[in-house]
This record gives sequence, structure tokens and C-alpha cells, in this order.
Amino acid sequence: MLLFIIYYFVMGHYYPPDNLEEMEEEIDPSIRTCTYQFHTVSTQIIMYILQLGYALPISILYLFVILKILKAHKTEHMFSDAFFKIYVLDGIVSLIVVVLDYGLTRPLIYVNPLCHVFWAWFPQPTYILTPYLAGFNYFQFAKIFSISLLSANRFTCVAYPIWHKIFWKKHTNHVIIVSMICPVFFTWHLAISPTRFDPYVGEGILGYVKVVPFVRTTFFKLIVSLAAFLFILLTNIKTYRLTKKFKNKLRTLERSLTLSTVVISAVFVVYIIIQAILLIFSTSFLIENLAFGSTLKKIEFCCNDFYLMSSPIVLLIMNKRLRSSVFRVSPEAPQNSENTRVSSRVGDTVKIVVKSPSAKTLTMW
Repeated sequence: MLLFIIYYFVMGHYYPPDNLEEMEEEIDPSIRTCTYQFHTVSTQIIMYILQLGYALPISILYLFVILKILKAHKTEHMFSDAFFKIYVLDGIVSLIVVVLDYGLTRPLIYVNPLCHVFWAWFPQPTYILTPYLAGFNYFQFAKIFSISLLSANRFTCVAYPIWHKIFWKKHTNHVIIVSMICPVFFTWHLAISPTRFDPYVGEGILGYVKVVPFVRTTFFKLIVSLAAFLFILLTNIKTYRLTKKFKNKLRTLERSLTLSTVVISAVFVVYIIIQAILLIFSTSFLIENLAFGSTLKKIEFCCNDFYLMSSPIVLLIMNKRLRSSVFRVSPEAPQNSENTRVSSRVGDTVKIVVKSPSAKTLTMW
């Protein structure tokens, strides 16, 4: 299916719904407006607040888990594994995408007054918005590479356990650097292109004016996403089979991390499938059916959020050891209890025994 869509994209005049910024023909002036046709300002703002209502606490949890791993990676052996280095990378990239998305992309779509402000400020293409558009696309590509690294790490763990330890101990930092450099090759043209603001019946969209005619961002995304889709799908299937086969030989931690990664990667696979389904509808069709296109966009946003923010929840649910480490249970004596201190002296050795009632409190690190 993905191959069919790529063929259509390359051979035909085909524009996916996220490709409005690359269209060079003039759009119907009747829809090039900041006035809603099918929505009200209040309902759209409520939609944004509802999305922000779940994105904010999950993002805080995500940040909390990342900070815990960074704090404990030198003191707790569990967090010294290469997996957690890659997981932190993936988490930071995901949070940056979420911040950029909820910071400007979605407000332009859901907060109608912003559409009027940007339309007044940027009626012509400008380089002022270029850093945002280039950075947003860069981190979207980086997310694809980071989640592919997680799958690769878990696959080598169960398929080549001896080589896995040697390779990742020696080359983790190198692999991370390469994964952060690669997105530059797919977004460099955005950094030199002026960004334009386009209103479509009340919803604002950022696009760019192509400076390099033969380079298309959407084509790059299709190619990279397809490669990652096939790689993650195949490694996930193989990893899951090997995990079931050697479940008695794998350590509990390794098994839970592997299964967590399989689930997280499966979310990416579903996300790409939905993206492929959305590409079936051309831009001209979506322009003629604005209500349907708006519904598709909301579905895409929900899938995108699940893809970006499900990772910490999955990891904490499936990994008991990590869960107990993040929400550590530590002993603490009650304030009103009286401690019993017994001391004795034997020769030159002083022995002190302190007895106190045991108690446990939940400490958030």
C-alpha cells in the first residue's frame, strides 16, 4: 500500500493533506480566509484546551522519567544500559516536537484570533518563521530515527546478545550522533526557504516557498517513513518471536524492556499506516470537502499524540523494576515514634544498635 502511494506521488499530480505548503497553484480565494465556515471560535478553542489537557500532564510525566534516568544512570546499574541513552534521546526529541506542535502549529489551527494576527503580520513569505518550520520538520525526522534505534537495540539484544553488549557499549554515542545528523539531509532546503502563512477557512497553516525546485519535503518523509516502517515491522516481529522463544533465558529487565519497545514501535507502525491512508485523499478533494478534511486532520493529531507521548506510559506499565525505581519506596521513621538505642562495649569495639518501628513513604525522585 505504501509503495502504491509513493508510486502515485512520484508519477502523478498528487498532493497529500499535509502538503499544502508545496502547492504552487493559486488556491480559491473564497477559502483563503480566517473566517470559519463549519466551526465556531469557542468550540475550536475548547478542542485545543482538551488536547492540551492530556498532553501537558503526560509531557510532565515524560520529562520526569527522563530526568530520573539522567540522574540515576551513573549510580544505578540498570540505567547505564545503552537502551536508556537512546530512550532519553527519543524522549527529548518527542518532547521538543510536542512543545513546537502545541506551541504554534495547533494554536494557529484552533485559536482563530491567531489566524487574524499572523495573516496581518505575514501576508507575504518571510524568513522570520523559517527557523520554526525547519526545526519542527528536523525533529519530526529525528523522531523517526530515534525510534528506529530503539528497535535496533532491542533486536540485537535478543538476536545477538554477545555482539550486542560489545557493539552498543562501544558505539552508542556514535550512533546517536549519526541519527541526529541524518535529519539535516532531509530538511536543509527548509532552512534556506522563506516561510509563508496560509489561512484556510479559519485555520492557519505554515508552508514554504520552494527555493530548490526538485526537493520535496513530503517525498523525503515518505521515503524515510517507509524505510523505518519496514525496518521496525520486521525487527519487531523477529524480536517478539525470539523473546517468546528465550523468555526463560532473558533477564526480567531485558524481557520487559524488549516487550515495551515492541509496543512503542508498534504504535509507530500504526501511525504510519494511518498516515498512508490519509494520503489517499488529494489536496483538491480536501479543499472541496473542508469538513471531511478537518475531521481527518483531527484524527491525524490524535494518532500523532499517541505516537509521541505513549512511550513513558507503556514503559512504566510494563516494567515493574523501572516503576519502583521512579516512584521509589524508601524507609522512614515516624516523627512521633521513640527510638530505642542500645550500646555495648566489648574490648575496644563499641557496638550500637538502633531500633525503630518500620515505616514506608512514597518518595517522588
